[in-house]
Amino acid sequence: MKIVLISHSNMAVGMKDTLNMIVGDDKNVLAFAAYINGSTAEIQKVKDLVENNQSEQFIVLTDLLGGSVNNEMMQLLENNKNIRLVTGMNLPLAMQLQLKAATTEKINDEDLNQIINESKKALANVKNLLVEKRMNEDDQIL
Repeated sequence: MKIVLISHSNMAVGMKDTLNMIVGDDKNVLAFAAYINGSTAEIQKVKDLVENNQSEQFIVLTDLLGGSVNNEMMQLLENNKNIRLVTGMNLPLAMQLQLKAATTEKINDEDLNQIINESKKALANVKNLLVEKRMNEDDQIL
């Protein structure tokens, strides 16, 4: 299984660098920076990779729903059964996928949906969390 991070500019490459630092380098996590200087070469590399390796599962993470990178990757869904596409990538999502991929050969839709839902929990308005924590501490004092 390969996890492919692809984004406008260098977001995906930076995310891979951060994954390497936190989780460790994983040769099954690939990063592509699309549209640098208008180039579509990285888009084509991912398409070729998926289309020429039908026995390999690819979990492709893109940066933005409706963005050109995601729209290009959506084209792969039509003729390739070996790809799962997730948009709105973030570090918790990539980390959980990398850890899951280390223990399994393929990720099914149910596992993928669970990982997506768990990664959504990492989004938080920290001010609200602090207010809630303070209110809970005040309740415990009374």
